[in-house]
Amino acid sequence: MSLRTNPWAFSPWGTTSSGWLAFAGANVSGSGANRAIRLDSTYTYSDVNTLRRYSVGDFITSGLAWTRPVHMEGAQIRSDFSMRPDLVTFPMPAFVGSAAVPSTVDILVDGNVVASSPVAAGPFETPQLPVMSGAGTVSMTVTNALGQQVTMTQPFYASSALLPPGLQTFSAGAGLVRRNWGAASSDYGKMAGSADYRRGLTTKFTVEGSVEGTPGAVLGGGGGVAQIGSLGVINFAGAVSSGSGHPGAEISAGAQRIGRVFSLGASAILANRDFRDVAAMNGDGSLRKQLSGFSSLSFRRFGSAGLAYAGDDQDAPPIFTIANTVSAQHSKILSASYSLQFRHMSIYASEFRNYGGTGESNGLQAGLTIPFHRRSSVDAGATSDGNGQVHVQRSAAEIGDWGYQGYISAGTTNHAFGEVEYKSPVGLFIAGIDSNAGQTTLRMESQGAISFADGSIFPSNTINDSFGIVDTSPMPHVHVFQENIGVGKTNSSCRLLVPDMRSFDLNHIAIATTDVPADAAVVLSSREIRPQDRSGVVVKFPIQFDHGALLRLVDEGGIPLPLGSTATLGGTSAVVPVGYDGDAYVENLGSHNRLTVERADGKRCTVVFDYRSVPGDIPSIGPLRCVEQER
Repeated sequence: MSLRTNPWAFSPWGTTSSGWLAFAGANVSGSGANRAIRLDSTYTYSDVNTLRRYSVGDFITSGLAWTRPVHMEGAQIRSDFSMRPDLVTFPMPAFVGSAAVPSTVDILVDGNVVASSPVAAGPFETPQLPVMSGAGTVSMTVTNALGQQVTMTQPFYASSALLPPGLQTFSAGAGLVRRNWGAASSDYGKMAGSADYRRGLTTKFTVEGSVEGTPGAVLGGGGGVAQIGSLGVINFAGAVSSGSGHPGAEISAGAQRIGRVFSLGASAILANRDFRDVAAMNGDGSLRKQLSGFSSLSFRRFGSAGLAYAGDDQDAPPIFTIANTVSAQHSKILSASYSLQFRHMSIYASEFRNYGGTGESNGLQAGLTIPFHRRSSVDAGATSDGNGQVHVQRSAAEIGDWGYQGYISAGTTNHAFGEVEYKSPVGLFIAGIDSNAGQTTLRMESQGAISFADGSIFPSNTINDSFGIVDTSPMPHVHVFQENIGVGKTNSSCRLLVPDMRSFDLNHIAIATTDVPADAAVVLSSREIRPQDRSGVVVKFPIQFDHGALLRLVDEGGIPLPLGSTATLGGTSAVVPVGYDGDAYVENLGSHNRLTVERADGKRCTVVFDYRSVPGDIPSIGPLRCVEQER
């Protein structure tokens, strides 16, 4: 039996978390005894004003395309643009033009209208356009009041590897290198530190640099990413290291173009035998050569094909440790794939060939995926070594859904399993049976979370980011919607935990006003919430019982008071109009009430009456005789 937990606590001053993996039972790998492994333990503070994140504890160092991140335990500070989901972090094309008279400007990206706005006579500039990364075509059409049009078209290339001019990112961290993560709780290597920096100098060039050090090695390097017109981007970098007795060097270069029809890219990292980095000095292999390339071609309705190559050469670590089990690695893998979408069915085929290691190997796999109903699909496939499998599944996406999985494979090994799952308001529950190589096992699993917030305990489904507690006091059993999708209803304590809120982004939460009785007023039926990351927020929807009634007011002769009269409730001084047939709706009534009515002709009269609330209903009272006041 295994258990994975990740308890965490949050406050305005940051978030603290610690993940654990526990095993129990006679078949535990290793000693066969119960054991628990600590994963990451971290305190994090996110500063939304500076877009910086501060961490103390376990973290992974930030890396560039030509550096290798490592797992460390210490302190780190880094830029984090995820706190501004609206911030565009790469340059996008903009149009500059001039209009002789007031006109309308329409912007099309790859034939789709993305912006339309009026412009005054004279020069104008379009804002940054909401385009996807890669190559494309932007068209601008200027239409004047007479319907005359002028169209300009130009190609563009947008890449997330570039930063806009002036935008910069950085990361710096120091501490002990952590080894064998997931297998040992406290296996530490040497002290180390690293820092990297990137800044956009122009819309077409971004500079970057990195330094890192540990006992036995110090490394520094720099490079850049440049856009070549509308063709694509290239990247280059160089680094040097010292500490191995001889200086080491590494160079990196690459180029890529991402297009709607054809894409192509390649990269290479080369290092000499004396090059050392923090990863190599703490048990990882020393990188010597890394080559990669890819290409893809779209045949539109006839599918798409791709080709990729990855080659990696690493020497054994230069420093031997008892925990070090890494040996030299040499791999060269070439793969090809093809996929076709035919109506609702997907057909795919892929082949790979491994030229590295102790011997060559290759394989071919083909299959198809057929969706049915709304959340179900069947996947059938076969491989060139004679194996075949069929997998059918139905996901439990929303609360109250049932799901299932069934799998069977035949060939060199026979394997079959089946399971059912149910997503309840308090978690996902899974039960199944597995048969593999003549052994049959039963499997039971539950996934969920228990939260303590706002003075109460809330069981729920797994919380991966932020959550909200919807409060509809004093009205229980009110349905709640997130992004117009039902997520449950408040309990008898008028609360519901919503587990899947996006941090730093706008989340739309609403309640069903039809669940609120007629004698209650909903101050707000929807709210926009922007929570911190890995934090909870209380979302209140105040519901007030108005204690109102529909009064029918008549004069001393029994004739309804005229339209346009006004009635003032004693005690609250609330003024309400008198409508047709002498009807007036009055709120906040007490047990004994006095109403003063002023007619359009200036005459006044008084109504005295008793009121008793009727839960869930608005009572009608009357006719009530309005006694004219003496002048």
